Amino acid sequence: MVLSAGLHVADASLWIAITSFLATFSVQKALDEHGKEIPVVPKFSIGATVLAEFSFLSSSRLMPCFSHPETFPCRIVPRFHDASVDRLAELTGLNPTTKMMASNG
Repeated sequence: MVLSAGLHVADASLWIAITSFLATFSVQKALDEHGKEIPVVPKFSIGATVLAEFSFLSSSRLMPCFSHPETFPCRIVPRFHDASVDRLAELTGLNPTTKMMASNG
């Protein structure tokens, strides 16, 4: 079986995006109008929801992609109390202003 090099790039990019998000933000339960947490009730779609063609398999064929979690209410909260653009730039070592200026020049 021959896999595309792009598959590894996509996998690594997705991993970096998810870990960066989780390092910066905390996903918490949503709050109701009284400030109490709304419990998360796990719900999943039923059965094969999408058929995707995987041409990298030995024979190109449609494969079923099975159930996935349904959307649920949540809060996405910065992990740092002083989470400003400047503070995040300091923590990551990146300066967005410098990067933008360098790419425009």
